[in-house]
Amino acid sequence: MIKHLFFVMVIFGLLSTGIIQSGFAESVPSWVKNTAKWYGDGQISELEFLNAIKYLINNGVLNLEQKIVDIPKIQPDDSPQELIEIGVELLEAKNNLAALEFFNKALDKDPRDIKALTDKGIVLARQGQYKDAKAIFDKAIEISEAKGAVNYKAIANAGIVLSIYGDPDEAIKYFDRVLDNEKDVKQETLLAVLINKGVTLLEQGEYEESLFYFDRALEIEPERIGALVNKANALQELHRENEAFPLFIKAHQLSKDPLSWKPQFVIVKAIASLK
Repeated sequence: MIKHLFFVMVIFGLLSTGIIQSGFAESVPSWVKNTAKWYGDGQISELEFLNAIKYLINNGVLNLEQKIVDIPKIQPDDSPQELIEIGVELLEAKNNLAALEFFNKALDKDPRDIKALTDKGIVLARQGQYKDAKAIFDKAIEISEAKGAVNYKAIANAGIVLSIYGDPDEAIKYFDRVLDNEKDVKQETLLAVLINKGVTLLEQGEYEESLFYFDRALEIEPERIGALVNKANALQELHRENEAFPLFIKAHQLSKDPLSWKPQFVIVKAIASLK
C-alpha cells in the first residue's frame, strides 16, 4: 500500500499598506512576533533584532520594495487634511519616515485628529515601535469615544499590535470589542479582526476555536488568502491534512492576483511505502 503524505511550507510576505489598511498581522510568523517582543523588552540586542529582520529580507518574507514618490515641501498654510492626504500617499509607497513627518505636522495643527493619530500609529508599528503605536491607537480611541463616534479601526489596530508584541489575552479583548459592535464596523476592519483573532487563537493552540473565525471571514470574502492559509494551518494542526491541502492550493492560485504581496509556497510531496 502506498500512502501519500503532503507537507506544505508557506513563507509569508507582509501586506504593504499598513496594519489595518490591509490586515498586517494575517501573515506575520509567530517567531517574528516573539523577536519583536524580546527586542521591545530588552531581552535581545539591537544587532540580534536587525539580524532577524535581515533574515526576513533575504528569504523574501519582507518586501522592502518602495515606490518612488515625490515628497512635496510642507507649506505653512497646509491644512491638517492636506497633510494627512500626502502622508497617506507616502505611507502607501512605504516611505514611512516621510509619512510620519506629515502626520506629525498635521497633529501639530490639530492634536486630536483621529485619522492622523491612527496613521501615525501604523507608521510606528511598521518601525517596530509597538508600545508607542499602541499608546497612539489608545489615544485615538479615547478621543473618538469623547466625540461619540468610536474609531473601530484604531481599536482593531491596537489589538493587532498587542498580538504582534506578544500579549494575546489583551489583544483578544480589543478584537472582541470590535466584534461586539460589528454592525458599526467597516467590512475591511471586520475581516482583519476576524482573521487576526483566529491567528491569535491558532498561536495559542486553540485550533478548533480559530476555525470559527477563519470561516466567518471566508463567508464574507471567500478568496481572502490570509483566512484560507491560516485555516489550512489550523486544520494541519488538527491532523486534517486532506481538508488543509486544497486550501493551500487555492491560496497559492489566488496569490497570482495583483496584490502587493504574494505567499510563496514550497509544496513537498513525500511517498512512504507501508507494508
